[in-house]
Amino acid sequence: MAGRFSQDQWDDIEKKLAKDPAAYGMPDGGREESVVLASFNIRKLSRFKGRERELKFMARFCARCDLVAIQEVQDNTAGLNYLKDRVDERVASAGEFGLVVSDVTGKTPGKRGMGERMAFLYRKSRVRWNHMASDLTVDRSGVIQMFEENEAEFRKTWSDYEAKLKKYAQTNKGSKPSLVLPAFLTFTRTPHVAAFDILGAGTAKPISFVAVNAHLIYGAMKERRAEFRELARWMAMRLKAEENMVAPNFILLGDLNMDMNNFDTDHGRVSRYMGDLKDEAFGDQSSPRIYFPFLGKHPSTGKPVLTNARHNQTFDQIGFFLGKNEGKLPKVGAANKIKGGEEDGFNYGVFDFAELFTEALKKKSFIAMAKDEKAAFAKNFEHSVSDHMPIWVRIPRPGF
Repeated sequence: MAGRFSQDQWDDIEKKLAKDPAAYGMPDGGREESVVLASFNIRKLSRFKGRERELKFMARFCARCDLVAIQEVQDNTAGLNYLKDRVDERVASAGEFGLVVSDVTGKTPGKRGMGERMAFLYRKSRVRWNHMASDLTVDRSGVIQMFEENEAEFRKTWSDYEAKLKKYAQTNKGSKPSLVLPAFLTFTRTPHVAAFDILGAGTAKPISFVAVNAHLIYGAMKERRAEFRELARWMAMRLKAEENMVAPNFILLGDLNMDMNNFDTDHGRVSRYMGDLKDEAFGDQSSPRIYFPFLGKHPSTGKPVLTNARHNQTFDQIGFFLGKNEGKLPKVGAANKIKGGEEDGFNYGVFDFAELFTEALKKKSFIAMAKDEKAAFAKNFEHSVSDHMPIWVRIPRPGF
């Protein structure tokens, strides 16, 4: 592990957080009239020995949520189970939280590579698992069709790759070439899906949705954008037959590794694609049925929400893909009500633990530090906690 805080430093961090959790974007937990859904890429969550203090810290956030999609769970699930137990302890109820966990994706068994699992951690008294869990896949016919539609590009890419390999073998200079696909074929890590209900008051009808837990490729920008486009298209087009779905809505939660470091340029590019997708799926470019709050500026600050620990990207996203009659989940325009809105109304944010750590230990702001100083300080937590900060949305519960 690259670096860790000492026990005394963790004591200082915990004291600082306890004084004002909301100052660092920690959501209120356990509010009767609303639920909190979250996404958290916990870097290489595997065995917990030597990482206990960090996982207890992360449990503080998770215990305030009602459903957390977790990425980068390793094949060994001991750390995930340890985290769940610590969350149960924080709510003083053993077994209050449940788990839905995928098998390993991202590598072929018996071959080299880093595979990972996707997990949903959910509060049983407020969110009910609706007995469906699966993968979001592009089947063989889809892969063949993708290849057929882009055959010339694939042939040229393969020819160029072979030439580079030959040159590398002759000279043995530099790094071995890697193959970058010219078009989407299938996901590098299969997204994991599970159906859930948000339970409400009395006899109120639950809000039903299919949660999609995704960790998209971190590689060439062309591949990143292609995976995001195909994932969004898969969900939008699936909604055309929503009457056959287990639940009529999708909520996407995950590390999408999107390129969002230039807000104006990147926001415009994604917005144009979303308009085209809405037109294809719903026949309406301006449809409010696809909504990514973290792609816009937060109404409370007027600034983009940065989600990686070094504060220069918005890799992590939560997106809503709504059925045609859905009236309880947030749509485009929902953020207009956040400023001065109700405590249990729609809201969203990021738990900025990088800012917490620097204020607690260095008595200064992480944002104000120079790039080199940020990089040096981040080594203390990017591996032992994570290089991603958790994001969350608040949704009103039905019947209140």
